[in-house]
Amino acid sequence: MPRMSPPPLPPSNAILRRAAVVFAAFLACGLLLWPIPYSRVSLPGNPSSTLLLLLGGAVGFVAAFLIRPGFAAPWLAVPMGFALAVLARVAVETSSDPTSHNLWPFEVVILGGIGLAAGLIGVSLARLLQRLTPARSG
Repeated sequence: MPRMSPPPLPPSNAILRRAAVVFAAFLACGLLLWPIPYSRVSLPGNPSSTLLLLLGGAVGFVAAFLIRPGFAAPWLAVPMGFALAVLARVAVETSSDPTSHNLWPFEVVILGGIGLAAGLIGVSLARLLQRLTPARSG
């Protein structure tokens, strides 16, 4: 029986572009989430879900142009960044008070879901624009 080899890794510049998109989504979520004291965070209302969708959608839109081809990689980069922003907050705040974030898995799921929706909107709009715009040759 022939031995199956693992799929080839993407080129290093593709990895860097994916990492840049995840970092952009991390900042888009984190810069809205981190300034709010934990006692005042009320997901999905505070920080604003609409603003998170807009910022995440913008990141997804740009991601579709940076990470090509495919749909899943740019789409899933946005919720990954959102989830990492929550985990960063949990890591920082639990270092001083270990009992402060007993519901952090729910935070990850809620903001990850918002990130999924935002990424879907942004990447879908970008892919639609790419299909409607004729390719330039030259």
